[in-house]
Amino acid sequence: MAKDKEVKDLDKKAEKDKAPKAPKSSKQKPAKTSNSIPGKIAGYLKGVVQELKRVTWPTPKEMLNSGVIVIVTLIFFALFTFAFDQGAVTSVTALANVTASKATTQTPSSEATVTTTPATSVTATATGTGK
Repeated sequence: MAKDKEVKDLDKKAEKDKAPKAPKSSKQKPAKTSNSIPGKIAGYLKGVVQELKRVTWPTPKEMLNSGVIVIVTLIFFALFTFAFDQGAVTSVTALANVTASKATTQTPSSEATVTTTPATSVTATATGTGK
């Protein structure tokens, strides 16, 4: 008999654990509203304090881990940006040197002078060595 009673008690206890729990009512009262500016500021600050009490703050170990991840990521992207920038500078410098050397090795076969007249017409005169 006693054993049957214990089984029934355990069954009731298990059913209680499975039953959905009602949400706990908040002990904090909503901030009072006021029409005056100082009252509104005070209500806002009270709300801020209430929200800060609900925050789950990270542990020092979590902060250290997050800080290390941020620093490593920052260093990686700084090095990546530096390498990309150096590659771009080297490419542009090489391209500028190639185009500058082509421009100095070519000799003009004829010289052209352009004169403008007040009537905004353009006259071009070509004189050259005729090579």
